[in-house]
Amino acid sequence: MVDVTPRDVATGRAAKDHQDFVDLQNEISGADTGRMRKFLSPDDDRTPEGKRKKAEREQTRRTLEDLMRDPEYARLYVEFGDRLGTAETGADTALAAIQQMLDAAQQDVSDMEVNAARDPDGRAVFQYVDGRVVYADGTDVDPDIAAGIIWPPNAPSAEEYFAAKDRVQSLQDSMRDWTTYRYDVLGDMRDRYDDKDNPMDKDDLRHDLDRIEKLRPELRELNAPPPSPEKPDTGLSALNVPMALN
Repeated sequence: MVDVTPRDVATGRAAKDHQDFVDLQNEISGADTGRMRKFLSPDDDRTPEGKRKKAEREQTRRTLEDLMRDPEYARLYVEFGDRLGTAETGADTALAAIQQMLDAAQQDVSDMEVNAARDPDGRAVFQYVDGRVVYADGTDVDPDIAAGIIWPPNAPSAEEYFAAKDRVQSLQDSMRDWTTYRYDVLGDMRDRYDDKDNPMDKDDLRHDLDRIEKLRPELRELNAPPPSPEKPDTGLSALNVPMALN
């Protein structure tokens, strides 16, 4: 067993402190010692790499400031920001309106299935004006079974039922298209516009100004037939969505 004296401990600490000091100075100067960094991260402003990154950030900020001194660039930059904000608001309004209509359309389908006539097994059935009887999935009901079905007075027709299902599908498609536009298209534009470390140039701004309009989905439901009198109007027009998107 080797005895360790207080003097040995003090000497060891002094040697470690000295080595730490040397290592810190080497990291600050950027000297390669072959050892891993112990004190400073690569982004620390005291290291050569950190100083370089800081200088690049400052240069980028100066670049944006310089760009904004160009009247044409400043006009495009402000116009794009305004148009992007308007498009984001319009897309949010459209999504809320479509969700409202989708909820109503899905409820219509559910109500029709509740009020539908039933076959002997209790499955919902629907009759076309030509007399053909089908199940909810569109398959034909056996004529012998169809002949014995009792039709309630409020039973929806097959035309009404499948039109309601088509409306649900159309609204789901619109929801998908507008979600993609809002978060993938406009979201990417917003990230790019807000990136002050890599500002958009004039071509970027012109290109995305055009894409805001070109990639915007159609509001298909504005062209849908008006709802029947006994059903509430849940169309986009009630929410002034077109105005929000102009």
